[in-house]
Amino acid sequence: MKTIQTLTDDIEAVIRGQGGWNNVIARSMADNMADLATTRFGAPQEPRAYLSLSSIGTPCDRKLWYKVNQSEASEELPANTLLKFFFGDLIEELILSLAEAAGHTVVGKQTRLNVHGIRGSRDAVIDGVTVDVKSASPMSFKKFKGGDLVNDDPFGYISQLSSYVYAGKDDPLVTDKARGAFLVVDKVNGHLHLDTYDFSNQFETKEQEMERAKAVVSGQLPERTFEPVPQSKTSPNMKLPTMCSYCDFKKTCWPTLRGFAYSGGPVYLVDVVNEPDVPEIT
Repeated sequence: MKTIQTLTDDIEAVIRGQGGWNNVIARSMADNMADLATTRFGAPQEPRAYLSLSSIGTPCDRKLWYKVNQSEASEELPANTLLKFFFGDLIEELILSLAEAAGHTVVGKQTRLNVHGIRGSRDAVIDGVTVDVKSASPMSFKKFKGGDLVNDDPFGYISQLSSYVYAGKDDPLVTDKARGAFLVVDKVNGHLHLDTYDFSNQFETKEQEMERAKAVVSGQLPERTFEPVPQSKTSPNMKLPTMCSYCDFKKTCWPTLRGFAYSGGPVYLVDVVNEPDVPEIT
């Protein structure tokens, strides 16, 4: 029986055509991808207006509060972002199919979980280990591969994974109760990496983390977690930090916010002293 330690090498062997792939796996993958497309494109995506396992680690309490209490204030996602999410769905389905073809045990795909009333769904359990599949940019991939996520985790991925592992503590499919892993795909260059974490020392505080998140969303609107930063070393303008610029509730949180289309990407200004010489995002 194969173990998760050889997972990426075994998947790469399948990709090279060295055995394991068959029509049964191919047809199952095709059916699942068709279902994903119907779910994504068959109707407008409704916001998840509830506290989920994946959102417990959100570093901004105010964002978490908005998500549960004012989900209608969320920005409408543009088509390119929705398509990007679908790419992530497809990559996840492909990688899990390749893992199965490589002879690894892949079970519990998208299993619904519920811990203390907090819902969520994990990606899969591979060889008894809870696994979260991530499609990442080359820069993000380097962070996973270099072990830098522990010190730089702006989206709370490690907390998400530990929540899934904690939720599977009584699940017979999960034979490794302490560890979880990110199976990361560089979506530009196609590299694979398995980033594994031992959460055995965190379970005592995980329940406290969940209860704290429930208290946040049931209370009053929290104070802002992050403050504006200078647009540059020479500009007097103040902009949102990178973390806030990705938030779906940034315009609700900062009502006077103005966005500008710079060549390197949009910049959201809170305080405009010098009017930028670039188009404003309307």
